[in-house]
Amino acid sequence: MELTKPKVVSEQRLFQAIIVQALEDVMNNSGFKKETYWKEDAYKWFLGNSNDFQDVCWSADMDPDMVRGEFLKLIKKEKIKFTELQKSWLNYRELYKMYREANTKEERREIKKDIVKENERRLNRDN
Repeated sequence: MELTKPKVVSEQRLFQAIIVQALEDVMNNSGFKKETYWKEDAYKWFLGNSNDFQDVCWSADMDPDMVRGEFLKLIKKEKIKFTELQKSWLNYRELYKMYREANTKEERREIKKDIVKENERRLNRDN
């Protein structure tokens, strides 16, 4: 019986690390595309309060309502927010999804124009 206790602690640490990583992702203000996507995914994970989120919290020996409540406090204090560059990457991501789901060449062509405009805005913002 004693041999199983360290395993439980190790498992809790693993799930705690998942929460910490998600929090680090959501606090990141990097302008890189991938990191912005990770930030949005983590943001939605905390806000969504999904079964997955709750399972991870309980497995980490943390109350999901408390974790989510602290997350919402950080948003309210504006410790968690998206930069203009990050918003641009998220808009690009959404446009690209629409492009992939378009049914006709004409739809794709119009969406592609919007993608190009978004890329130009982002590039001009950097200069």
